[in-house]
Amino acid sequence: MTVQQFIRQISSDQSVGCRLMECNLYQTFLSICEDLDILEDIPEMEAGDGGSFLLEQLHSAIGEGEYIEKIQYEPHMPGDILMITGVGDVFPFMRVHSLLEALQPHFSDVPILVMYPGEFDGYRLKLFNRLQPNDYYRAFNVI
Repeated sequence: MTVQQFIRQISSDQSVGCRLMECNLYQTFLSICEDLDILEDIPEMEAGDGGSFLLEQLHSAIGEGEYIEKIQYEPHMPGDILMITGVGDVFPFMRVHSLLEALQPHFSDVPILVMYPGEFDGYRLKLFNRLQPNDYYRAFNVI
């Protein structure tokens, strides 16, 4: 709740001196599923075939490219910051370290701020401070 309040506050604060472009990964995931016309089938697929099968199918149907297509906007302007939220909500359908690597060529002129529910020790992202960490070397802690 604290993070959600913080996001609302900085998104509406006109004195921050930048243009925040928020991307909620979970909302993006749902939008991609709607575009593929699979959103309504997901609960039935999980119940019938199991969570592992569902995850495998979603990974084969939705990759970083589909997210980038939804996230991309033009024109990028000086002072833009892409703020990524919903990281915990979209796990395990999308791993943020993979998405960040894929976003780099498309947003090389825009800083990316990730509201990450976990820990970054300067070398590894550890989701929820519990899951196996993934290396990501281009990040740094803001808060």
